[in-house]
Amino acid sequence: MRPRERFLAAIHRQPVDRVPVLDFLFQRPLYTALIGRTPAAYNAADAMALTRALELDGVWIPFGAFAGWSPEQLAANVYKDEWGTTFEQNDASWPLDAPIAYPLAGRDDLPGYTPPDPWAAGRLDEIDAAVAINRSWGDEAVAVFGGVGGPFTTTWMLTGYESIGLQLYDDPEFLVALAQIAADFSIAAATRMAEAGVDGLIVSEDLGSSSGGLLAPAQFRAVFKPALGAIIRHIKSLGLPVLLHSCGCIYDYIDDAIELGIDALHPLQRTAGMDLARVKAQYGDRICLVGNIDSSGTLPYGTPAEVEAEVRGALAAAMPGGGYILASDHSLHDGIPVANIRAMLEAARRYGRYDQDTTRL
Repeated sequence: MRPRERFLAAIHRQPVDRVPVLDFLFQRPLYTALIGRTPAAYNAADAMALTRALELDGVWIPFGAFAGWSPEQLAANVYKDEWGTTFEQNDASWPLDAPIAYPLAGRDDLPGYTPPDPWAAGRLDEIDAAVAINRSWGDEAVAVFGGVGGPFTTTWMLTGYESIGLQLYDDPEFLVALAQIAADFSIAAATRMAEAGVDGLIVSEDLGSSSGGLLAPAQFRAVFKPALGAIIRHIKSLGLPVLLHSCGCIYDYIDDAIELGIDALHPLQRTAGMDLARVKAQYGDRICLVGNIDSSGTLPYGTPAEVEAEVRGALAAAMPGGGYILASDHSLHDGIPVANIRAMLEAARRYGRYDQDTTRL
């Protein structure tokens, strides 16, 4: 099977020749080693080149990024984005910097707030570049998945988690308003990316900590689930599959996410207690599972042999019956040796074939 065909078949839990491979490419030394250049910011040309060099089956290209606007530089390593959120850059933050201040403290700030325009010129530059490169690859094309933010994640960037914790009790309707702002932007972004030719959408919505959910299930359902559902339903109406990216321990929300219509769940964070065999047994007949290779322990600190053993264990747990895409349980980041990344991918290709006896994994 060809990469794009393999990836999309797995998303829909259809038969494939081998388990596809995907990952978030956040590792600068990997770019340097494999494509001979180190990107200053995450971009389509370099992400596509690295995807091909790694022989991955899919790639993530976020909507907008810095296209069409310039950040307000507040200090050498501090800037404000077009949403009004202030970020600080450091050596460990690439490509996603850490927020340090937020534009909206409460309801009184809403009347004077104008969110970014998803229809602004330049928003599709990176998406268009990725789709054009992909089309030039012919039979070797991969699945290009655009990226949008979920309502909880975007609300976090607008008001901060401490504020969310307070407003859940003081003014939940304020959070509902922010969730709607997020949904409106992501729905427009999805429309534009669908028209540009992406193969699917990844909705980034981190709902878990390392030990449990960040929200009580009832709070999630009352405040954020309606907006998340609106985004997912819209993407599905465009004829595209939806992959939900949600870090942490998220058992509390999986049934809700499936009810909303997701096709796949990523990254099944092993170090947050997401047991791949358990998730496969409970949900593998309804959604595709993506990830679960430990990116904070085994990949950065293990040996290549230990990485291979973990990959074989994940394959044994999740590949029977199809509907599994192998990936790390977050991203390929700067702390992971290139040799361990190679070991993960080589093991996936060697042991992830469906023409072999998977009981021997």
